[in-house]
Amino acid sequence: MRAALRGERDAGDLEALRAAGNWVYAELGKAEQTRSQLLADGRNLWTAPPATGGYLVACWNAFYLHSLGASLLDADYATDPRTVGYVPPVTFEQAWSWFAAAEGWLSHARQAESNPDYNLAHLVMLPADLPAWAGPDPCPLAHLRALMTAIPPVRAQVELALFDLEKHAQSESQRHTVNTVRQQAAEAAAAADYAQTLSASATTPRLRSLTQAHIRRSAGIWFKVGQFAAMPSLVGARSAKTIASRIDPQVLPGGSRFDPWCLTDPDSRAQWQSDPQAREAIAAMWEADPDPAHTLTIHAQIQAALASGAIVPVTGDTMASHFYSCPWYPMYQVRRRVKINGERLSVPQRFTLDVGLRPPNRGGKFVRRIVRGPFASTYEVDYGANRRR
Repeated sequence: MRAALRGERDAGDLEALRAAGNWVYAELGKAEQTRSQLLADGRNLWTAPPATGGYLVACWNAFYLHSLGASLLDADYATDPRTVGYVPPVTFEQAWSWFAAAEGWLSHARQAESNPDYNLAHLVMLPADLPAWAGPDPCPLAHLRALMTAIPPVRAQVELALFDLEKHAQSESQRHTVNTVRQQAAEAAAAADYAQTLSASATTPRLRSLTQAHIRRSAGIWFKVGQFAAMPSLVGARSAKTIASRIDPQVLPGGSRFDPWCLTDPDSRAQWQSDPQAREAIAAMWEADPDPAHTLTIHAQIQAALASGAIVPVTGDTMASHFYSCPWYPMYQVRRRVKINGERLSVPQRFTLDVGLRPPNRGGKFVRRIVRGPFASTYEVDYGANRRR
């Protein structure tokens, strides 16, 4: 009842994600064995094959993100033991984002471990960024306190990785790289220390915003420093540019080239076109859309990202390749950081586009939103509000 009065959400789904990802710790142990084997083979992080470097990067990213998600939950429970099992909405969204991203990196780690020709740097843009931060600025005080508790513990793991990298630096160029990475680690530590000191008096929105900015900054830098320590060749790599796109007015409803099925997954489009309820649902969706130009602009941005290689379709899974509700939009996985509809999507997030009119019990509004994974397979089909079921 206390959690309900506060508007908190049941953390059962988050605990399921935590349990499913707990094997990241075993994978981290295997990564340490891989480092030792490199030395036994007369090599080190500086001379590691691409598959090995990619494996270590993926293991680090999975460990970092899973640890952040787990620590955020534990910190929230410790802050208020009377609502254990429930968390504020912003905490739920943040932990979900971290756990979901960790699952993608775990998949990359397993693939790199099993394939000596696997080159992670050819598949995703490295170094990767943290997933987008959830919540308003400033975030609620309880969430800020949880962040302050969850993020600093990764600092020790970063220091161990840097020590291992520095120990095997031999050339002047390698020592210069280590110095660069250590400088970034020092920047992250300074930001975290400043946030920790400031948090004691962060009682006003302005101070909370400043504290939040510094702790987030430290988390983002440490995430990249860990990647540099696993694959030092990434130092100096650049991030991708934002994808932008415009639409042709003729593809809008009423235009000469308007296709009402343009948002539907190409692989299953024929199936939906043969379904009378789906045909009715698609027509009703476009009729209800108050701003089809906005909808198609988002779609154009996604298509531009697809054409650039920043995202790829989700294929080869046991689940379908599209969302369960009208217009049955395809699902994609991020390969390089990209911004779509103003939202930053990071490697290796899976996402889709949810478009349509909500029923009265869910607000009754027309929505256009990016939905992030993880996704689960379902036999449910949603034809949408005000459409024949």
